[in-house]
Amino acid sequence: MLRTLGDCSSTFASSSALLVASCRPDIYCLLQKRWRRRILKPPYWLPPTIDNTVDDIDKDTRSLLRQISEQNIDANPSWMNSSTLLQKTSSTLPDSNYEGYTSSSRRVGLIARKLGMVPQWLNDGTRVLCTMLEFADNQVISVTDPNTWFRYSPTGKRKAFGRFGPMWLVLVGAINADPTKFTSEYRHIFNRRGIPVKEVLKGFVATEDAIVSPGTSLHVCHFNIGQHVSVTGKTIDWGFQGVVRRWGMRGQPKLGTTKSHRRVGAIGIKGEARVWPGRRLPGHMGYEWVTIPSLEVLRIIPEKQVMYIKGSVPGEIGEILMVQDTMIPEKRVKNPQFPTFFPKFNDSHELIYDEYLEKLSDTVLMDNGQIYAKKMFRFTSPSIVFTEEHETQLPGRDKSRAKVWSEYRKIAVRSSYVIVAKMPRAISAARLPPTILSAIFEYLDLAGIAACMRVCRHWSTVLAYEDSYVWEFIARRVIPEEAFRETALLSQTPTLKQKLRAFMYAWNPLDSSRNNYLRTNGFTVHRNPVAQSTDGIRGKRGVNSGVHAWEFVWEGPLGTVACIGVATKYAALHCEGYIPLLGSDDQSWGWNLVDNVLFHNNEQISSYPHVNNPPKYQVGERIRMILDCESHMLYFERGSEFLGIAFDQLPPVKLFPAICGVYGNTEVTMVYIGPPLLG
Repeated sequence: MLRTLGDCSSTFASSSALLVASCRPDIYCLLQKRWRRRILKPPYWLPPTIDNTVDDIDKDTRSLLRQISEQNIDANPSWMNSSTLLQKTSSTLPDSNYEGYTSSSRRVGLIARKLGMVPQWLNDGTRVLCTMLEFADNQVISVTDPNTWFRYSPTGKRKAFGRFGPMWLVLVGAINADPTKFTSEYRHIFNRRGIPVKEVLKGFVATEDAIVSPGTSLHVCHFNIGQHVSVTGKTIDWGFQGVVRRWGMRGQPKLGTTKSHRRVGAIGIKGEARVWPGRRLPGHMGYEWVTIPSLEVLRIIPEKQVMYIKGSVPGEIGEILMVQDTMIPEKRVKNPQFPTFFPKFNDSHELIYDEYLEKLSDTVLMDNGQIYAKKMFRFTSPSIVFTEEHETQLPGRDKSRAKVWSEYRKIAVRSSYVIVAKMPRAISAARLPPTILSAIFEYLDLAGIAACMRVCRHWSTVLAYEDSYVWEFIARRVIPEEAFRETALLSQTPTLKQKLRAFMYAWNPLDSSRNNYLRTNGFTVHRNPVAQSTDGIRGKRGVNSGVHAWEFVWEGPLGTVACIGVATKYAALHCEGYIPLLGSDDQSWGWNLVDNVLFHNNEQISSYPHVNNPPKYQVGERIRMILDCESHMLYFERGSEFLGIAFDQLPPVKLFPAICGVYGNTEVTMVYIGPPLLG
């Protein structure tokens, strides 16, 4: 669409295209301005937040400043009485006489930190996957009226006066931080209101009747059990990805294709010889703002400021999220804490939730300091109930259950020295005998076993014996039979539970170069005789805490490159030519056994071991690699000889055991043996 030169001003304001006049008034050119999906760098006009300057302060002065900052944070407790906070209301705020919640009201939101996902169960046995959110030190920082927001902010020009009426901007901060790590401009935002310095700041829109005063602490009970909330945050940053991972394309044929198996192929360009907008091509994947509009609140732990919501939310563990009431009309909250939850204390300065529970008495109950939805199963309640009717029904079932019934009768008679005539009215599963529990545990998978050990101390005691027939049954079901036939393979893992753990940390066939394949025992990788390439493989699980040890055995010739080390999930596992792949970038750390050299970031760090003329690796020797995540160090042992520290100052990210080699038909066996003292 072409316009005259006089219309250029209105066209310039649009975000789709710009009409720019050339040197001749009757000739125009079309310059397209496209919207960017993400911005990885903060805007240049924002003041810096983190202060990286290093002041020459002695230790005594620094410790004194730390004590003062902690006292200032404790001076404003997390949950103060609302009457004290309402005295700080500025003159620009509306009247604090709250009339009540209406259909047009919109409350302020809270800032949460994602803790992870855990399973929960309903009373009917339905398994529900929930996300744990922590609301750490949420506090209102400032409130801006719609006129000021519209006048000074580009965002306010869109949101201050919209289809929902005038909206106020409420700035909320979360997570108390050390003020010495921030700039003076950033600290001034909090100092002028007497609020501790916050690590995170987010803005929420609210209506005039739901405004709270600056300095008000926001409690997790701001949300009701059973209501639906919308969660906004950044998705996981996957970096630059190809079309197979980014768009789910199939890729090119496996046979008859040279170096184009995962490429996009032809993109349909003809005539104009350009890429059409919207074409699916490789690029940055993830790290975008996403809002999940309707998630149900199922459980709240007020003491820890933790909330369980049904479903998943965007971002990795530790991601900062914005949580507020959902705007879906059918799922809007009916009777919220308006404008927010103001905690009350008893004579012992303890929080009381009588009004909160009374308002939601039909759908909420409190147990052991935690607030549940009535449909949620509580772990203090019995999960299995036996009645008199079961006494006649249970022996008539299949043989395995009849054996469990017979064993239970024997144990009951032996423990009470009387003949049991009828079953108890109700028996908790936490009080069942070990024999019955072991028979039940045989039918669970590893995830179920891990959940049982976390839920009940009695169940954890039953499963503590690492050579019980429960672990034997699971190990025989999971570990391949070929691994048990090779007696020397799992010699460093004496118990069945340790063998099972070693298999869970073994090589990952889905995270390997295409020139490698995993043998049927699950612990040995074999490289095909392919020339002019370096091929690697990673383990199934990475670690970022604790101390871990792996044992490697390299069978066959080493060739020119044979590296052992650790790598992140982003490290490359295949390249053309013969190069030490582990250590070729900043995502991996490797030790080349051929010439005894350490590599990282495509540089030779030093020779290893740190001695003159170190002995060469002999085929068949056992190399033990120890990763100390607490000290951020990596070192090796050959036989029983400590070779010294190889790498230090490792980053606090998940690191996977990895190897790379170039020689054909060579095999490398890796066995996870746990902490070095136990291995």
